[in-house]
Amino acid sequence: MRMIIDFQNVDLRYEDEYVLKNISLNIQEAQHTVILGANGSGKSTLIKLINCELYPSYKNEPFKLEILGHERWVVSQLRQEIGVVTNDLHSRFSFDAGYLSGFQTVLSGFYGTIGLFDHLDHTPDQTQSALRAMERLGILHLQHKRVDQMSTGELRKCIVARALVHPIKAILLDEPTVGLDIKAQLDFIEMMRSLARSDTTVILVTHHIEEVFEEIQHAILLHEGGIHASGETSEVLNSENLSVVFNTKLEVQKSHNRYSIQL
Repeated sequence: MRMIIDFQNVDLRYEDEYVLKNISLNIQEAQHTVILGANGSGKSTLIKLINCELYPSYKNEPFKLEILGHERWVVSQLRQEIGVVTNDLHSRFSFDAGYLSGFQTVLSGFYGTIGLFDHLDHTPDQTQSALRAMERLGILHLQHKRVDQMSTGELRKCIVARALVHPIKAILLDEPTVGLDIKAQLDFIEMMRSLARSDTTVILVTHHIEEVFEEIQHAILLHEGGIHASGETSEVLNSENLSVVFNTKLEVQKSHNRYSIQL
């Protein structure tokens, strides 16, 4: 299996304060993974490392920070290999691009833009790729609907489709059900399961254990900037580990292949 993320002994600090400390993790192709941690645990910074938005300013040997076998990427090229869906991206479309249609939102994935501009000519192949991405997610009915008329869940799916216009190896989803009602949350989880059952590796970053679905078999727990535990989901997502990570006594339950927490 090809290695998607290969980090060894990665530290990151702002001035004298460590934000991430001694991060070593591996995610292989088709190894659907949840990165779980409380607010402030370092999830956002880790996402920026994976996105190549940040690089460590110093290295402690042995050191490795590779995405798909490379230490450095041009972000626009990386987006053709790993799709990224964040709440910040959702907010930018929601506030700045309400005039776009669903199809235009998806098509913008070819250019990495929030919107389309007159000088950006799309090809028939790009049009077909955008429509196929929407069809894959079952949202072709949104192709003519304006962003400012969409529900939160509808726009979120369009942004996922935007990432899928490229033949990506993996998709990173950051807190993907924030702002969704119960039905939309369940629909979105089913959509993530469908991606996981296809050729796309799903990397889910969340603090909600309820989002962890059956196909995710690998778990990484972040705590205070470090990795508290990693391994098989069934072994890592237990009451003892989650109580440490969230700094409160919790009881983890699993029923019908879904996790939940009791205080």
